[in-house]
Amino acid sequence: MNHIQSDKSVFDEIVEFNADREPDLVKRKMARLDEGVFPFFRGTDHLFGRAWPSLQPEDPGPAILCCGDLHAENFGSYETEDGDFRFDINDFDEALVAPCSFDLVRCTASVLLAGEEWKLSPLQATGIALAFLDQYRAAVIESVATGRIGEIAPRNGDGPVWDLLNKTASATQAGLLDRHTTRKRNGSRQIIRDRNKHPEVSRKQARQVGEAVEAFGETTKKAGAFRVLDVTGRIAGIGALGLRRFTVLVEGGGSPDRNRLLDVKEARASSVREYVECPQPESFATEAHRVIDAQRRLQARPTIGLAPLEFGRRCYRMREMVPEENRSSLDRLQKKPRKLRRATEVVGQLVGWSQLRGTDADGRQALAQWVKGPGIDAVLAAAVRFADQTQHDYNEFHEAYDA
Repeated sequence: MNHIQSDKSVFDEIVEFNADREPDLVKRKMARLDEGVFPFFRGTDHLFGRAWPSLQPEDPGPAILCCGDLHAENFGSYETEDGDFRFDINDFDEALVAPCSFDLVRCTASVLLAGEEWKLSPLQATGIALAFLDQYRAAVIESVATGRIGEIAPRNGDGPVWDLLNKTASATQAGLLDRHTTRKRNGSRQIIRDRNKHPEVSRKQARQVGEAVEAFGETTKKAGAFRVLDVTGRIAGIGALGLRRFTVLVEGGGSPDRNRLLDVKEARASSVREYVECPQPESFATEAHRVIDAQRRLQARPTIGLAPLEFGRRCYRMREMVPEENRSSLDRLQKKPRKLRRATEVVGQLVGWSQLRGTDADGRQALAQWVKGPGIDAVLAAAVRFADQTQHDYNEFHEAYDA
């Protein structure tokens, strides 16, 4: 395969992309990218965007609202605004209007790349990728025919995805607090400081975050629930490393056992927007509003605590904290190919349902027609091309990073 050529090395492109982020966290990000081709793929969505015009399928499908950074680990369980629980797509930082195959190719390529790291045979990885696409196709066709879009809720199914979801639904908020906070002598809680998860922040940053969260609370009918008790930084994921991110402990339903933890994450413009030739919605007030609008539209039920914040001349997406252990973590199933395949099939259904939510009635009909034609069959071939390009980019990066 002829690989995409650039005036800059892959290493230099990554350095340039991260140049205006926090230097210490960028160092951490570079180390994470060097761990393997799948972490590299997860953390370099901008390189996927760069390659899209050259490697996309010939018929990329109708334009719809997409996640923009779909991969095998971008799924998880969370609490909804109405106090229920769902399993769905988890992160929407890169959301944009794009051809439907944008998310499909990226997610399929991630399955192929993850399969290599999980020591699956090429036949096993390809079979699981095809199962993902088959279930996506079936979910779109059935939903358009019946007029009903599905969702993954507790107790409405069985298998590895429901095992994770039901575990999340049965967990108590106090249990979450006990894992991430400690009680002081006066009985109140504070976030456990951890340089790898919840590092200390400056007094100025803590004050800015606290004031913004409490100001938001004043706009609700539950201002007391947003009284800030503690603020730390938050380190999670790969692609977002280097952006400003905070964990915020708030009063919630009452101290100490009904406190809540919030995740406040800086929002930037979608890193893939410049590579996609689709008209975008009218501009949002901030990039945080774009991310939140996409999350509200694409998820089955909105995440609890979802709101935009602005402070220090930057915008942020706030939501209830989703612990890392609530993510899909399909790698835990790598030695159980049947369960892995089943989980990936469920993910295919989720993507189909999400994409149907991301368009109107005419768009849904167009999507149903596209999945019945040869367009979706070309997704796997495109994913193979992207996986090959990613392996090439990773090898170049790894050589430069270790030099």
